[in-house]
Amino acid sequence: TSDNGFHTGQFSLPIDKRQLYEFDIKVPLLVRGPGVTRNQTNTMLVSNIDLGPTILDIAGCDLNKTPMDGMSFLPLLKSEVNTTWRTDFLIEYQGEGHNLTDPECPVLGSGVAQCFPDCVCEDAFNNTYACVRTLSASSDLQYCEFDDAEVFVEVYNMTADPHQITNIAKTIDQEILEKMNHRLMMLQSCSGASCHSPGVFDPSYKFDPQLMFINHGIRLHRFSRQPLK
Repeated sequence: TSDNGFHTGQFSLPIDKRQLYEFDIKVPLLVRGPGVTRNQTNTMLVSNIDLGPTILDIAGCDLNKTPMDGMSFLPLLKSEVNTTWRTDFLIEYQGEGHNLTDPECPVLGSGVAQCFPDCVCEDAFNNTYACVRTLSASSDLQYCEFDDAEVFVEVYNMTADPHQITNIAKTIDQEILEKMNHRLMMLQSCSGASCHSPGVFDPSYKFDPQLMFINHGIRLHRFSRQPLK
């Protein structure tokens, strides 16, 4: 696999990749080995949390005895038929900032980090966000909430808007918005097999807002707010 690399002019952002956009979160993954189907490209959603279960699966370990948030993608590598796979996953980032004013740009005050003399900064406290990235047969969406004073929401239709130019949070169907909001809280609070539950656009998905308040872990606390209305 690869590092995320650096920005090369996207949205006039500085060098580091710390944002929620596709050009920041998407990295290549190449696999070769015994039993791996040659010359195939798979578009299924694979995350770094899947590497551990996959390596254990290759080693012949019983994954039922080692509960993990990720899933083994060995069946995908072997092109096994009737493989059930996720249609969404969680993205989280904790923004960095300093309590003191950055000497390179005192006008911005505190809360920013690694600023350049022209007051372009690599990061800030309010660049803390969590997202659900969905890729299913019917929908290709990204839903994100920022942990800031506004609880700012960004939603992108990746089919119609692959470059993520238009934020549709104010125009998307309210029911979808609410379901994505609850799905985000579910993914933030899940552990082990509960993280493998169906996504919003899966046929077997069941919308039960009460579930997100059961056995929630510490990861939920940072974004623990009222559901969107």
